Amino acid sequence: MEFQLSDLVFQNDRYYLLFNDLDATEISLGTVIWHIFINDEYYEKLEECKISDKVRVNNKTVLETFQNLNKLEYGFRKMRSVTIVSNPGNN
Repeated sequence: MEFQLSDLVFQNDRYYLLFNDLDATEISLGTVIWHIFINDEYYEKLEECKISDKVRVNNKTVLETFQNLNKLEYGFRKMRSVTIVSNPGNN
């Protein structure tokens, strides 16, 4: 399973990840390990995401994490192709 990241924002002490796909809430369940790819190249694991209780957007999924994603943010702004994948072998 994979989800395309729509936007990434750092606010205060955490990153907020915006997805157009409402099913992206599965990332927050912690039942599988999720991996981040920038332009189809592996970046790192995505750890400890949860559904945001501070930010809500209609018909979007907003997750938050305290994980340091500053390099991902740079890649996202520059490349605009970031995918969160549960099974990278099938990517």
